[in-house]
Amino acid sequence: MTTEGARPQFRHSRGFAQGYATEDVDAFVDEVFNALASGQPAPDVVSARFGVARGRRGYDMEEVDRFLDELAAGLG
Repeated sequence: MTTEGARPQFRHSRGFAQGYATEDVDAFVDEVFNALASGQPAPDVVSARFGVARGRRGYDMEEVDRFLDELAAGLG
């Protein structure tokens, strides 16, 4: 995972491996960052769920999960 400013950039899953659907993850991360920027409560990170995609249409699941764990701990 890399960051551009505060917005994370996740690796795509490789080959035919399953990953989290990019549009689901991006929409959730946008929702979190928009809420924090506007002083609103962040959505529940622990219960976040994403669709599954294969290959380049998905983000690496372990990397996204690590980010969500760190985010949940930081919002704690």
